[in-house]
Amino acid sequence: MLICIRFSAIWNDPRLAFSHLDSERKNLSFDDSFEHFLWGPNICVVNTKTSVIHKSPKPNVLLMVMPNGTVWLNYRVKVQSPCEMNLQRFPIDKQLCSLVFESYSYNTAMVKIDWMPTAVTMLPDIEIPDFEIIRVQTFKHAEEYKAGQWYRLTIEIEFKRKYLYYILQCYFPTYISVFFSWISFCIDTRALPARIILGVNSLMSLTYQVWFDTLIFSVEYLYFQFGNIISSLPPVSYVKAIDLWMISCLIFIFATLLELAFVAYQDKRLILKTNQSGNTALQVVMAFMKSFDVFKDYAVRAMEDSPSRKSDNSSSCISMEQMDLDSRANDRRRMAYIRKRHKLLDIGSRLDKISFIVFPLSFLVFNIIYWSKCVALGT
Repeated sequence: MLICIRFSAIWNDPRLAFSHLDSERKNLSFDDSFEHFLWGPNICVVNTKTSVIHKSPKPNVLLMVMPNGTVWLNYRVKVQSPCEMNLQRFPIDKQLCSLVFESYSYNTAMVKIDWMPTAVTMLPDIEIPDFEIIRVQTFKHAEEYKAGQWYRLTIEIEFKRKYLYYILQCYFPTYISVFFSWISFCIDTRALPARIILGVNSLMSLTYQVWFDTLIFSVEYLYFQFGNIISSLPPVSYVKAIDLWMISCLIFIFATLLELAFVAYQDKRLILKTNQSGNTALQVVMAFMKSFDVFKDYAVRAMEDSPSRKSDNSSSCISMEQMDLDSRANDRRRMAYIRKRHKLLDIGSRLDKISFIVFPLSFLVFNIIYWSKCVALGT
């Protein structure tokens, strides 16, 4: 955390009282060069990496002595302090950072420090691009060291992340990629190349993001779509909310590819069955039926022209009835084969219809659970 503060320390040193010397003077002002001649509590920020007093061009230090010996030390300082961040709820998260002040040289037996009535005041026009300050709170306690006790003043600043940027840059494109992958359910099962292109493009659009230079049409960068977002975050060993979202979207898109693979397998199996047995069997049946019909017509005409037709009338009727029964049995077998073939053809389309309902409903349930958890944890 990098923050610029105006630090003020006020203490009373009776040795510096000058009201009895000059009753008309209200105060004495000095620059930073006079500070080392005076006693001070030596207040420092103990949890900082670096602290630098602003110079523009001289050090921004104000030292003022009141007639009763009260000393007011004020300076503008830039403080870089570590902030322990919990990114499990990122990007809908809150972060708590703190600054700890204490006297570096004097313990509680020598110096007692406390917050002023208006301890912390924020500039009215202050604004942070990524965060919103929602709470500022001050504490005071005594810290135990081996050398004794030191008074410690702590200020806690709670930040709330502004997540609209991440919604537009990460969540919205992934929604489009997932919705785009469902278009393949509406395409005919025989249009396998088109469905493959849709599924792979959805997966690639979610995984990679490519910039092209319009002048020379060359690839400049190739990295994960949300890599530019997480690259600004410290590496952590736990799963963040945005990681869970991206992994889930990848699973949904990969599931559409698995559904596509199953439909393609069914089509391939149907083609193999048709080539190996279906067409041959159907041709044999059709040839047999055609020859049977020709033989049937020839037999009928022969019997009508035969002189012994009347004498053999009963046996001829029996033969014709048997031939009709055989013909109907062959028709039933042919229709059963055609129904079986159509049933195999309908497996892919039925699976697409089911997937077109199941996938959006599953994604909707996942969204309800995900966002309800994120909002609950964020509040």
